[in-house]
Amino acid sequence: MTQPMTPEQRRYANRVRHLQARQQANLARGPKGLAAVWWDHARAIATRAEREGDPALWDHLARTLENWCQQAERHHSQ
Repeated sequence: MTQPMTPEQRRYANRVRHLQARQQANLARGPKGLAAVWWDHARAIATRAEREGDPALWDHLARTLENWCQQAERHHSQ
C-alpha cells in the first residue's frame, strides 16, 4: 500500500504533470514551443519563491537570461 501524499507533494506532482502536458502539447512547435514551456515554468518558480518571501530567484533568472543572450549574440555575430 502506498502512503498518501502530503499537500506539498501533491502540488509538486501536479506541477510536474502540468509541465509534461504542456511540453507534449508544444512538441508540434518544436524547440520554440519547448522554450516557451521552460520560460513559463521558470517564471512560475520565481513567482512562487517571491510569494514565499524569496525574491532572489528573479535576480538569478535575469542573470541567467542575460548570460544566455550574451552567448547567443557572440555566437551569431561570428
